[in-house]
Amino acid sequence: MFGDDLSAAIMASLGDGKADCLDAEGSTVACGIDVIIEHNLQRVGPEGLFVATAVGITWNTADLSGIERGGTFVVGSRRYLVEEIVSDDGQMATAACMEAP
Repeated sequence: MFGDDLSAAIMASLGDGKADCLDAEGSTVACGIDVIIEHNLQRVGPEGLFVATAVGITWNTADLSGIERGGTFVVGSRRYLVEEIVSDDGQMATAACMEAP
């Protein structure tokens, strides 16, 4: 199991739902992509690992090639504003986000 099959298996077992993705201007970039939501995202800083208040949103890059700071993931009634991309291995990407009010 490699590539897209592995990504599909990961999303099937760890996925938290579907999200729509908007760019910084509010235009829809992608609809109904599978996402993994990680609260209390661990980050690396000058003192080593620490738990941040950021929420990590992970997705398959085949569904969404990228999103920039200011973009938004909409999952149900919750909105997550993208602060930065913290990981992208070409198959899966993770953005550090903050939950919008």
